[in-house]
Order: sequence, then C-alpha cells, then structure tokens
Amino acid sequence: MQGTVGGFIATNGSGFGSYKFGFVKGKYKEVYKLENNSVAEILTAKYSEVIEVDKEVEFAWSGIIIDGKEKYYVPTYYAKFLDSKGASEDTYAVLNELHNVVIRSFKRDYIPVILRYPPTSKSKVNSLNYFEEYLTYIINFNSPSKFYVSLGNIKFEDLEKLSDFLLKNKEIMPFPSLNEYSSLHLAILKEVSKKLKLPKQYVKIQKVYVDALKCINCGLCLTTCTAYKITKNPVYSPLGKIGRLIFEETEFEPCFGCAKDEEVCPVNIPIGELTTEGVNLIKTVKKPQIDITNIPSDITNLVNKLNEKYRNRPLFLLFVGCSAKYDPIGLMGFLQYLLDNGNNLPPEFSPKIRLVTEKCCGFDDFIAGDWESTKNKVNEILTEKKNSGAIGIYFLCPEGLYVYNKFSGDKGILAYEVLKKDIKEKVHAGCWAKKLGIKGDDDECAGLTFTTYQGYPYPYVKKQVLTICPFSTWKFGTISVYAKFYKSEILTQEIKEETAISFAEAEKAILDMSINAIKNALLNSTDEIAEKVGLWNLGGEAYFVTVSFPIVTKYFVQEFKKEIMNFDKKETIIKYINSILSDISTLSSKISLIVDYIRSQNYDTLLEDVQKRITSSPRLEYTAMDLAKSDEMKKALKEILRKSVSDRVIERVLREIVYST
Repeated sequence: MQGTVGGFIATNGSGFGSYKFGFVKGKYKEVYKLENNSVAEILTAKYSEVIEVDKEVEFAWSGIIIDGKEKYYVPTYYAKFLDSKGASEDTYAVLNELHNVVIRSFKRDYIPVILRYPPTSKSKVNSLNYFEEYLTYIINFNSPSKFYVSLGNIKFEDLEKLSDFLLKNKEIMPFPSLNEYSSLHLAILKEVSKKLKLPKQYVKIQKVYVDALKCINCGLCLTTCTAYKITKNPVYSPLGKIGRLIFEETEFEPCFGCAKDEEVCPVNIPIGELTTEGVNLIKTVKKPQIDITNIPSDITNLVNKLNEKYRNRPLFLLFVGCSAKYDPIGLMGFLQYLLDNGNNLPPEFSPKIRLVTEKCCGFDDFIAGDWESTKNKVNEILTEKKNSGAIGIYFLCPEGLYVYNKFSGDKGILAYEVLKKDIKEKVHAGCWAKKLGIKGDDDECAGLTFTTYQGYPYPYVKKQVLTICPFSTWKFGTISVYAKFYKSEILTQEIKEETAISFAEAEKAILDMSINAIKNALLNSTDEIAEKVGLWNLGGEAYFVTVSFPIVTKYFVQEFKKEIMNFDKKETIIKYINSILSDISTLSSKISLIVDYIRSQNYDTLLEDVQKRITSSPRLEYTAMDLAKSDEMKKALKEILRKSVSDRVIERVLREIVYST
C-alpha cells in the first residue's frame, strides 16, 4: 500500500470493508495496528469477488456513492441470500476504481476535504457549490448511527467559507472519526480566516514556502524518496521537510534532488526545487564531498591529436570537473569518439576542444545552499569560455550542466547529446539528467557521492546499463555511455555480458569481504589498543589515534587477504583485480569506492563491543580504566577505524594478492 496508510487507519478507518467492520476497534477484533512509522497491519477479509447491487442489503460490506449513484458490495458467498442478482466484480478492480477516483480529486491549488455527517445533513453538503464531491462512503453496520463520509476538494480561497459553514453546522465534521468538536478543533476553524503570514526567515524562499503549504499530506512521495528509503525516517522525506518548514525550522540536511518525488506528487508541488534549491537557502548546510583530481597523461595526448586533426573547426570547451575521478575512462572515451567521428558531427557540435580542468562546477555548493559560491565558480567557467573564444561548452555531468545553465545565462551541452545516436544499449538516466529532459531505460537514484546519509549507509547496487552521470558510473560500478568508445582491450572484454556479470559479482564480493575484514580487524586489535590507552595522557587523543590505527591496519590487511584467498570463486576475483590494476584510469575510482564503502557503514554496535573488550583486557592499565570507558574513547575508536583504511592500504592488498598468485 502507498501513502499515509498508517495515518488513515489511526483515525479509525479500516479501508474497503469497514462498512461491515465499523470504524472502531472491535471488542473482539483489532481492525488495525501500527507497528512503527513505516509498517501498519490491517485486518482484511479474503474475498476476491463481490456482487455490486444498487440498494442496501444487510449482507453488504461496503457502500459508496459516486456521481449520485449508490452502490453496495456483497461478497459472492452471500449471493444465495440476495433477492435480486447483481453484477459480479473483481474486488481488486473495484478498489482500483476507487483509488483512481480519489487520485483524481487531488488537484493543484485545491485542498482535499473529507466531511462526515448524518444523512439528514446531506442536502446541506450538496448545497456547497464550492465543494466538489468525488466519492461518498456510507457507514451503517457496527456504527451507533448511520453516517456519510464525503471526499472532495475546495479551492484554497474557499477555505474560509468552509470554516464558517462548519462553525454554523457542527453536526458536519471535517474528520472521519470525530464524534464531537473539541475546543482545539473550534480554535483551528476560527484561525482559518486569518491571512497567511510569511515568517521573516523565509523571505528568500517565499515562492517555495507558499508551494509547501499546498502539500495535501498524501504520502505518495515516501515511496520514491531516496532519503526516506535509506533512513526509514519520514522526517527526511519531502513530507517531513514540508512539515518542518511549516513549523518554521531553519536547519535542513542536503537532498539528493530526486525527480521521482515530483513525478508522483498529485498536486504538482515542485519538490526538487523545494528540498534542493529552497530549504537550504535558509541556512547553508554541510556540502557533500566531491573530489577533483588531475587528468591522466593519456587524456592530454588525445586532446593534442584532436586539435591537430581538426584545426579548421571552431573551438569548444570540455568541462572535466570531477569526471577525472568518477569516470576517467568515460572522459577518454568521449575524446576518442570525437577523434573518430569528428567529421560526421552535426553542425552545432565541434570535435576541436580545450579542457577545463581542476575546477569545480559548484554543484556541491548549490545543493548546500551556498549560491554565492556557486555563482563564483560558474562565472570562472564562463570567463574561461569568453577568454578562449570558444563558441560552446560540453559537460560530461548532468549536475554540472544543470548548475551552469541555471547561473551562467548561457547554455551548455551534455556530451551525451553528441554521441547518443550511436548508443544502442540500455541507458541509466538519473534524476539530474531527467531534469534536463533526458529519459533512459533506468532511473534509479545513485545518491550522488553519498556513501552514507544521516548515519545510514547508502546501499551498493551493481547495474548492467550504461550510465550518463559520473556519480552513477562510480556508484553502480558500471561503464558510461562515453566509456563505450574508449579503445581498450580490457574494457572491451569487460563489456561482454558474461564477463561483466562475473566482474559485477566480484566487485560486490570484494566490498562484502572488506566489511568482514575491518570488523575482524577491530576485534583482533583490542588487546594491543588497550595497551596504548595509557599513552593518551602523554600526547592526548590525537597521539593515541596515531599510534593505534596502524594496529588495525595490520590486522585489516591480514584479514582482507585471507577473505579473498578463501573465497570460493577466487579465480574470478583475481581476474577482476588484475583488470583494474592494469588500467591506471580506473584504479583510483575503484579503490576509492572500496574505501568509501567501508567508511560509510554503521559500526556503532561493533565499536561498543570493541570498547567493552578494551576495558576488560588484561593489557589495559588500571589507571586508564575511566578513560577507556569514556565517550572520548568512543570518538577516538571511530577515528581509528576511519584512518586504518585508506586508498594506499587497499591498493597494497590488491597488489599483494596478485603478486602472490
């Protein structure tokens, strides 16, 4: 089920069939139970077919009114008790029809309204010419009295009218389970007439704030929200952020910028603009770590060949940015494509290029809310374009192009547009590519460079599709649309389906083995670390960490090698390691993926165990016991874990594995 199911059943609704069960928890039957903030148990009856009749009968489980017509649904096994036969309907088809009616009632600039009232007040509700009724639920059995519950909507500007109407007709209530108004309910209805006041701290995001107020709390965005799927905490979802915004919070965490949230929103709230470009403008947040590295010498050689071959063509810039780290093969593949196909490019493109290197596009500042820094970085790129006389600029990264187009007053070109006519395979187009109007065969969120989010590890997923975004290429362990054109024997072999699958399994296995190795290394290190605790008093926490992390590194190397050598498909692992060690362009990104994956896991429980072992170790000095039990020690152990695994250590293990075989 999707949406705020738990919220609905917590107001005493039990869904389709509650006409018979009633809207209350029965004396002997518990109609619903909330397990936690993401799981709800609902008692249901198993009947796959129902009979639809046009008049109320005592065997009916549900009664509804749509377009003025009453319909009652009876389980087929009660058919023999009916005076007249009705049409047999598939239960799921009926539910789907009702679902579609409800969804149609959700409209931009309209508020969903539910009114509960006795049959004698039906004419009053019908007289509300500003209330558009879509569906009415009939409550009768197991209820003290007969009631109607009508679902519809009103325009925002008619909210005050409805409030006045409800205050004058208190037998009509805007809550399905409400029996009588409390003083709080009446106070809320009276407050509706007051005009909206924009909080001072939200002046910069006035449009976003007004859009947020149009959220109807349907909860459909939860299903697609990456932050919610990782944390299972609605606070980090669009629904949660909108709620926090309404309560005038000013501190928010960075967002992935998922386009799917907007796609499912029935009232078309620009969720991406709100959670990525809006709330963070209130107060700059910590930006994600995005690394810029130097380009390999092979790339410089390719650029020289390009410019020699196409001297008579206009100059374009190629913004490299973080692609040098996250998709170095893709960078070379795009250059190779230009070299091989430059004479066949459409006139709006050119194969003659100059690289823009060691600069950041500003995307990290952008999603952190530091737009001033973003503009400065974009202006640096724009200035370089103007000074070089280039007539265009390519971006390998959708995120970089999005930011450039937004802040430069210019329009860049996504490199994918240059070569997409020659791509026949399935393509992954993530959220930021979709924001540029690009659709693919797969659109799962790769999560940018986040390997952990709000303390939760970002799951590693291996895919067999070509990627557009360098972050997706890095996170999914695949190759990009650009890398397809890189002429390398190793890469050509890896593209073959059978080899790609086996290498995908090998990469996932290495990541899993690395986690086992660091866990065992920490546990094996406890006595030796305990012996070092006394040194804390000599040089402080930093000194203790410095002398302790090599101990964990030593055991990690041993354990990691042992894990790989004992793996049942060791041959495949060795082939995979050989392939990345043989290609200097992929080596750095693959190693950093392992390091980031290890560091992103949640080790709280493990570190608590390590700390207990240290305090009970016979090698711990008695005078250091309090320090070993302290919160400072917990913090130090986390830092020891982080420092014990580095790019250099991982490369050392991989090379020793290859040399030993």
